[in-house]
Amino acid sequence: MMNTFHPLQLDAMKEMVNIGGGHAATSISALIKEPVDMTVPLIELMAYDELYQQIMSEEKKVYAVTTQVIGNGNGIFLFALPEQSAKEISSMMLPNGVEQTEDLMISAIKELVNILVNSFLNAISQLLDIQLLSSVPNLMIDMFGSIISSLYMAFDQYDDEVLIIKNEFYYSGNQLDAFLYFIPEIGVLEKLFKAIGI
Repeated sequence: MMNTFHPLQLDAMKEMVNIGGGHAATSISALIKEPVDMTVPLIELMAYDELYQQIMSEEKKVYAVTTQVIGNGNGIFLFALPEQSAKEISSMMLPNGVEQTEDLMISAIKELVNILVNSFLNAISQLLDIQLLSSVPNLMIDMFGSIISSLYMAFDQYDDEVLIIKNEFYYSGNQLDAFLYFIPEIGVLEKLFKAIGI
């Protein structure tokens, strides 16, 4: 059964994540020595089985990075990119002129996700005065549906709602879009939104 949260709660979460996005953009810019801007235009709650109709086909091959969150808001972050988007994102992360091998692509995407997740968690932790820590990112290449299913099968205490965070990166005149999914343990979203206090 879908929980309902007040639009102001989602707006407040979006503001916190945008603060984290600003920190992430600063970190990425410093890492690659090129200006990068990033915004979070959308935060939405969706039942996980609706992802395939509204976000991405379950048969789409993706590069997927998972990061486990522990502390006051246990769950899993999933960052999934189709192959072409993965190439574009890793190209942004790698120095000009460097050959984009599979190993370098994987390393670049994992580093991006590490920066993103920790920037978001730090912003939320500081503003809500809670403790949230992340694990080392793990990358898989598989069909989107298989990855989602395997996450739910491995952790049977997770909620059937997914918090979707759309990221827009602006780099060298290009716009790169990506989605970060937070799959929470049961009750975690309620705790986070209660902590927002709206």
